[in-house]
Amino acid sequence: MRKLITALVITALLLTLAPATVVYAAQGGVTGQGKGGNTAPTVDGVWLVETGSDTGVTAMVPLSEYRVKVTLGDINTIDDIQDIEFHVYHTSDGAQSASTKWDADQSAIFKWNKTTGWSMENGVATTTWVMGTNTAPSVFTGTTGDWYLGFRPGELALQDAAANWHAWVRADDENKNGTGLTATGASMGAYNEISMDVGTIVFGTGAGIEPGQTGYIESPATNYLTTLVASNAVYDLGVASDGTWDDGSSNTITLSGTTGVPVTSGQFSLEIDDQELGNPGEPKTPQGVTASNVAITGHGTDGPTTTADDASEGTLDTVLYMALSFAVDGITEVTYSGTITFTVTN
Repeated sequence: MRKLITALVITALLLTLAPATVVYAAQGGVTGQGKGGNTAPTVDGVWLVETGSDTGVTAMVPLSEYRVKVTLGDINTIDDIQDIEFHVYHTSDGAQSASTKWDADQSAIFKWNKTTGWSMENGVATTTWVMGTNTAPSVFTGTTGDWYLGFRPGELALQDAAANWHAWVRADDENKNGTGLTATGASMGAYNEISMDVGTIVFGTGAGIEPGQTGYIESPATNYLTTLVASNAVYDLGVASDGTWDDGSSNTITLSGTTGVPVTSGQFSLEIDDQELGNPGEPKTPQGVTASNVAITGHGTDGPTTTADDASEGTLDTVLYMALSFAVDGITEVTYSGTITFTVTN
C-alpha cells in the first residue's frame, strides 16, 4: 500500500514540471489606392455618304448636300466623349488633315460639342459652305455610337477629277487625347459663276460716235468694265456679242467681227483687251469680238478662285477695256444697243 502512494506523487510532480506554451500575435495594414485610367475615345470608321442613306459617295459637286458618318467608341461609354472635330478637306497625297484654319477652297471645319452641339468653324469668314442636317446618338449609355454631319461644299471647293477630297474626324474626352481617322476620298465637280460690276456700258461721249470713228467706254467713268468670276476650276474667260444691234425700232447694224473701222456699210466692230493704251479706255492690243464665244487673249487658263485662311470667299476680277467703231456709211443718228456676253468655260 505504501508503494502505490509513492508512485502517484511522483507522477503528479512530473506533470507539474511540463513547460507551458505561450503564443504572441499582432496585425496591422495600409490603405491601397489605384485610379482606373480614362481610356481615349476611338474613331472606328469614317465615311462620306449620301444624304438620307449610308450609300458611299465617290463624286461630289459644290452646293449639293452630303454627309460624314463616323462611328465612335469609348469603353467608358460614349457619354465620356466631349468634342468631335470634322474636316472636309482636299489633299493630293492622301495625308490626314493637319489644318487648324478654315480655308473655303481646301478645308472646311465643323465641330460637335457635348454641351453646345454642332457648329461650322468659319469664324468671321463669309462662305457658301453650308452645314446641313446633323444627328447624334439618342442614347449615350453604350460603348459605340454613330454621328452624322450634313454639309454642302461651297462653290469654291477645289475641282478635282481624282478622289482627293476626304473626310477626317477626331474625337476627344476631357483629356483631349483622341486620335483622328480619314475616310476614302471623292472627286469634286466644277462650279462657275460670273457677273459684271455694271449692267450697262456706254461707248463714246454724249454727242455719240461719228460714222467712221471709234469710241471707248465713257460710262462707267472708270472707262472699263470688270468681270467678277467665282470658279473652283481652271477656265476660259470668253466674250461674244449679238450679231445685230438695233435702236428698238427698224434701225439695225451688223457686227463685223473684225478690229478697226469696218469697211462694209452698216457694220460695227467691237474690240477688247485687258490693258489700256493711250486714250482713256482704249484697248492696248485689240482683239475683235465675234458673234461666237471666243476666249479673251491671255485668259484661256484663268482660275481657280482661291481663298486665304480664315478669309471670306471672293471673286477673280478681270478689268476689260473695249472700243466700238462704226462704218463710214449706213449708220443712222440713233442709239444702238445689243448684248455683250461674257462666259466661263472649263
